[in-house]
Amino acid sequence: MTAPTAAPGWADSSQGLGRWIERLIRIGILRRPLFFQARQLIIRTAERNGIPWRQRRAELQAAAAPLLAQSTTAEVETPEYYVARFHAYEQGNLCWQAAAEAEQATDAMALRIWPDEDLSPDQAQKRLRDAIHAAVEPLLTGPLHQVLDLGCSVGVSTQALAEWLRQRAERQGEASPSVMGLDLSPEMLAVARVRDRNGAVAEWRHGAAEHTGLPKGSVDLISVQFVCHELPQAATRDVLAEAFRVLRPGGALVMVDQDPASSVLQRLPAPVATLLKSTEPYIEQYFALDMEAALRDAGFHALQVSACDPRHRVIACLR
Repeated sequence: MTAPTAAPGWADSSQGLGRWIERLIRIGILRRPLFFQARQLIIRTAERNGIPWRQRRAELQAAAAPLLAQSTTAEVETPEYYVARFHAYEQGNLCWQAAAEAEQATDAMALRIWPDEDLSPDQAQKRLRDAIHAAVEPLLTGPLHQVLDLGCSVGVSTQALAEWLRQRAERQGEASPSVMGLDLSPEMLAVARVRDRNGAVAEWRHGAAEHTGLPKGSVDLISVQFVCHELPQAATRDVLAEAFRVLRPGGALVMVDQDPASSVLQRLPAPVATLLKSTEPYIEQYFALDMEAALRDAGFHALQVSACDPRHRVIACLR
């Protein structure tokens, strides 16, 4: 077992740049301009790279608003950690602005991975998702029936996963699995329904990843993509425990998130690091958690860890 990689210096609030950033973002009068600058930088860069950020935001919100009621389950309790300020939104993920901009933000993230290559948003997304799916493929044995994407947001990862699994099943002469996306934000789920025009995803469910309500051992494959860096450590451990519970014996879990060993993340310039940390309230806890050990503690085995691109890693494992 390898030792966990040290967190980037900017993410460690106990010393150096990390301590300076932490003090800065705790001051409300300074935090708000930081949030504003972060948003403006993201939007300008995205639109310069061919992502129609503001136009798409208006389209998605208008189409999704009528679907909010059917995307909301009144009995679902929102954990306290989830109402934090995420991604420069004072209301975090529980607002239309966040939901109607998530698709564009995901495309912008994919483009940032390969800044020196002339890629369209679709090409960058395909390269990213292909690498993720290739990492979990060796662990999949036999036909899949039920697949779950935890923390699905507006369904970018869910739809890509569903399409890949459909093609895989077709090649193997099997029936396509039923894919479910689960998220705590009704607004995100409403946008996911709009984006899933062809109904590739069987169900968009409102719920917490740590309390899915699904039967024990009922799922063959669980995906957790770009979720854990937005969770405190206790919630991450709860999500892993729930994933272990609902997976069948021999079922697979694939996790994708920021790679602590990434030289790109380790060497982020101070201004960029400040903007990133100011919009990610749990990023320090994420980098401080030994994810491989946490997975083993939850009961998972056969861990396969690989870098899927210069910024992110995939951990695929079995229940």
